[in-house]
Formats: sequence, structure tokens, C-alpha cells
Amino acid sequence: REVMAFAQAANKKDSLYWQTVRPVPLTSEELSDYIKKDSIQVVRNSRTYLDSVDGVRNKFSVSNLLFGYNYSNSYRKNNFNISSPLPGTNFNTVQGWNTSLNLSFRQNLDDNFGKYWRISGAVNYGFAEEQLRYTALFQKKFNNFSRPILSLSGGVETAQINNRFPISERVNTITSLFFERNYLKLYERQFVEAAFQQELFNGFTMFSNFSYQQRNPLFNTSTQLWKDRVGIEYSSNDPLQPDNFGSSPFDSHNIFKLNLNARINFAQNYMSYPDGKYNMTNNKYPTLFLGYEKGFGASVEGYDFDKFTTTLRQDISLANKGTLSYNLKGGIFLKGENIAYLDYQHFNGNQTRVGTGNYIDKFNLLPYYALSTNDRFAEMHFEHDFKGWILGKIPGLNLLNYNLVIGAHFLSTVNNTPYSEYSVGIDNLGFGKYRLLRLDYVVSEFEGNRDGAFIFGLKFLNLLD
Repeated sequence: REVMAFAQAANKKDSLYWQTVRPVPLTSEELSDYIKKDSIQVVRNSRTYLDSVDGVRNKFSVSNLLFGYNYSNSYRKNNFNISSPLPGTNFNTVQGWNTSLNLSFRQNLDDNFGKYWRISGAVNYGFAEEQLRYTALFQKKFNNFSRPILSLSGGVETAQINNRFPISERVNTITSLFFERNYLKLYERQFVEAAFQQELFNGFTMFSNFSYQQRNPLFNTSTQLWKDRVGIEYSSNDPLQPDNFGSSPFDSHNIFKLNLNARINFAQNYMSYPDGKYNMTNNKYPTLFLGYEKGFGASVEGYDFDKFTTTLRQDISLANKGTLSYNLKGGIFLKGENIAYLDYQHFNGNQTRVGTGNYIDKFNLLPYYALSTNDRFAEMHFEHDFKGWILGKIPGLNLLNYNLVIGAHFLSTVNNTPYSEYSVGIDNLGFGKYRLLRLDYVVSEFEGNRDGAFIFGLKFLNLLD
């Protein structure tokens, strides 16, 4: 599958080498051009030049208070970054107002960023619960060919009960304070974890992690809101008993967890450069994901489990007729009858009427924890983006450059009737270069009931998270 290759140090050979292998000598114009470019490269790699460029980039400005500060030393190939606490400030009913601060340092070990090590840390403080939490990470990438990456991390953090992050903290802040809808459900995780990933051979990449976790339930500590809604109240932090503020969906416990996952890119072509292997996307074939998760050594009887999953994804280009995308998932639990609710298979629902993220991996009208399961499951997502094939043929409307999108989503779990959604929408809404909006009308069917609603896609929220 190698389509192009360059020999090691091909751009480092001297003129004597090229005199022996070059079939046609360089012309005087080519020779002059090479000498000029080599001289420019020497200057641009000099410490004087790099320090002068960094001196401009590293100047502190008012915008750093909003977006964080980055300091680079290009000559020494390192970089330091500290985030701004303003974008990391959010509200939830468990912590109240909370803010996060992230720091990271990266040391590159070659000229092409193929090898590096980095350390990072994060602190989070919840003002209502008066609780400080912190995490740290060390990561090292060994080469840019098979891309082996080792990560060691640990600390204390809050995490969503659904680890697929169905709702962002920013969207939850808005729905809580303005609409009294606290959809974000959290627990506390104290952990140490080791992770490793590597492309074992072309097209086959393994991901693994092993962790020890102490997991504790959390409870609401804040009832703050900006607009009181008649007949609506905050729910508890227990998605199984939303009206019972003293309940929790699981018992405090310790557990070991092992995850083994594989990604298979069929017929993957690649290019070999002196500094690394660069894979090429091949949309003729799907990407297959295989997963195994094991929980063992739990301090609560019945919390041990095994889970097997598989996923198939593909974006199929239909030339001028747009792109058809699908995402098929399935899985099964072994010994999962009494596991912690955290380890159930949860699905990406949406109760906010706001669309963000990837539409090919979510259900836009499904309550977040309505169909969570500890047994067999299957979900299917289909979406076709016609690009300009249909709307581009309508006079007047074609000037707006809008795209017609249709979708279908299905979910099957044990002891429940299948859930289904169908949607039609318009993407690429906006003006000029700013096309960050989307509008869909979605119809869902479940247990003989049909529901419909508009979903307002605010893609710019993804940039803020």
C-alpha cells in the first residue's frame, strides 16, 4: 500500500553524492536556486532568527486573558501553555459555579514534531461544594512511523456518568441557569491510569489503557438560577430517580479497568518520508473498530463485568450528489446483571433542542439516560448531505449556498421496543465565511408515541468547548 517513498536523509546529501546518482546535471539556474534556498534555511534555523520570531509571538496581550497564554522557545523546541480560567468557568448543580485552569509543557525531540514528551496538569474548583480537584498527565511519543504513544495520568476529577459526553458543560450552564434544566449528571473519579497506542502494521492500530479507580457518587449543592420557570424544578444528580435528591445510581467502590481497542483501516495507502509514515484516507472502505472492556477486582459484589463492542463507520462520496455517512454500533455485556450504573452502555441523547458536535453519533430527541443498558444493544446512524445537488438547482435559493441533509437513526436494546428518528434539515446556514448554523426537523417514534421538534445547530459552540 506504499504509494510514494523518500530515502532516509534524502534532503541531507551533499553535492558529491548527487554527482554520482543524478542522471542530468543541475542547470546553473537550478544550482543558484538551491544555494539560495539552502542559505535561507540556515538563517531561519539560526538561534538569532528563531529568538526574534519568538519575541514577537510571546508578547503578552489583553486577548491572552480570554484565550490563554502560549510561550515558545523554537530553538530549544519547547512550548509552554496556560489556559484562561474564563472559558473554563461553568455552572452545574453539583459544583455550582466552577472554574478550571490547565497548564502544559511540551519538549519536541526532533525537527518535525514526530517525537516529543509533554507534561500537563489541570485544577478545578467548585465554589458551591468548596472542593478542589486536580489531575496530571505525562505523555511520550517515540516516533512518527508506527506512532507509539505512552501516557501516564492520575488525580481526582468529576466525570459525566455517560462517558460519551452527551452534553457539553457550556450548554448545560445555559439550560440550567435560564431554563432550570440540569441535564449534566456527574460522579467523582480518583484514578491512576496507564495507556499505550501504536500502529502495529499498516491499517491496524491498537489502543489500550489500564486503570485503578475509586468512584464516588455526588449530590446537588446549588439551586442557583437566573430565571425561575413555573412548574419546573431542578432534578437530582441521579438519572434513575430524578425526584429523590438523596439517592445515588451506584455505591461508592474501587475497581480495576482494562480497555483493549483496535482500529482497522482497510486498504490504507501511505507515503513514506524520512521523518515518518503518513497515512492516506480511503473512503472506498469502512473503518472497523473492535473493543473489549473488563472491570474486575471491584469492592462491591457484582460490579465486575466484560463488554465487547464493534463499530463500523464510513463516509461515501457520491460525486456531485453529496456524501452518505453511516455509523453502525453493537455490543454485549457478560456478567453485567448487577454492574454499577456508570458502566452501563449509555447513548448520546439530546434534550436541549440544540445541536452540537457530530450528528452521525447521536439521537436528537432521546432523553439522555432513557435506554441505558447492561445487556445487548445495537445502534445505527445514517445521514446524507446532498451538498448543493438539490438546493443548488433552485433559482434564487442556489445563491445562498445551503445544503440539504436527511438522516435516520435507530436504537435497539433488550426488553425495549426499537427507538427510531428521522430528520430533514438545512446545513451551511450563515453568511460569507461564517457558516456555523444548521436547522433540522426531527421526528422520533418509540413505544407507539411520535414526537417532533426543531433542532437548532449551533456549531460555533464546538469552538468554545
